[in-house]
Amino acid sequence: MLASTKTPEQVGTPSARWLIGLMAEHRELALRLTEEAELLVIETDPLSGTSALLALTLADLEQPAITVDARVTADALDLAIAIATAAITRHAPEAASWWNGAAAFDREGLQLARRLSTHGIDLERLRSGEGAGEEQLRNALELFSELSEGTGLLAIDHLDDLLQRMSASSARTLLGVLRAEHQRPGSARQLLVGRSAGRLASALRDRQHPLYRAGSILRFRRPRPQQFVDDLAIGRPWTTVPVSLLGAAAELANGASAYVWRIVDATERIASERDDAALAAWQRLREGAEPSVAQQFRLLGSAHRAAPTVLAAIACDIGPYELPLNPKSVNDALSRMRARGQVFSPQRQRWAISDPQLAAWARDHAADAIRRRTRRVDR
Repeated sequence: MLASTKTPEQVGTPSARWLIGLMAEHRELALRLTEEAELLVIETDPLSGTSALLALTLADLEQPAITVDARVTADALDLAIAIATAAITRHAPEAASWWNGAAAFDREGLQLARRLSTHGIDLERLRSGEGAGEEQLRNALELFSELSEGTGLLAIDHLDDLLQRMSASSARTLLGVLRAEHQRPGSARQLLVGRSAGRLASALRDRQHPLYRAGSILRFRRPRPQQFVDDLAIGRPWTTVPVSLLGAAAELANGASAYVWRIVDATERIASERDDAALAAWQRLREGAEPSVAQQFRLLGSAHRAAPTVLAAIACDIGPYELPLNPKSVNDALSRMRARGQVFSPQRQRWAISDPQLAAWARDHAADAIRRRTRRVDR
């Protein structure tokens, strides 16, 4: 049996070992949340371990905090209901059954609805999803502020996944609502997490956008493999994994935390003294996921017809603009894959594939023309 494929968000608060590789980021985030009251945006690389870092950091805060995963929402109304659900579950759990529809005439739920109506919040309409999404998003944000008495922190993770699914105008309106509510006296603080160069971070830098300079940005990059080894000295109480094994796993996973710990866990069925234990575990993980990874590669064409070729070139360490393709097609393919979180730019004029398994599959199955270019580059 291989290690679980569930993400940290799916299994609840992760163990402290997830901070290994991200110790510096953890200290910086904790300090900013302690000292600053402004809106904070985290701009992060895909599979960087930021979600686990966020869960662990918020768990240590003295102020009440809730986290909403925007990947499960489709629009502003979905986001509003998710925020309200998290707020009620945390601050009014006795009314949760009424809110979830299990008890239509629950006393605690009706009392909560009456209490909030004095603040202009129609909880019945919000619960049933009636009204415009932007209006209900304001109500949900005010609901959390009231329940947390203005001392709470709302973290919206993976916000760019939602923004990318919306039209540009709808995304702009949603971000405008978030800013307006954050500036309202007595409102809860906000922490928004998006992708590197995504719509969220771009909005803070756009003079024409309502979110322009609404807060500050923290840039978290995917940790280098060596960072896991360096941090292990501090994080030793959280894991017994050997240094060599962790270093090898981090190299194989290209610093993607979720894969690093899956490789480590998968070595439990392999003799720990084997020098190639990490490699053997990585191969097992790849074999188990190969059908879905192959399908993921085939579906790249839905982003742009040049996307599979461009991604295969990146996997083989070939600059995408070195391909015999129209530069505009390459640029469009990169832009669309970046918007979907499939590729990212770890540094200027460099591209990387977000999922290490997809990168390995694309490298192994690259077209002959790309393989020949790789050999020329190697020489």
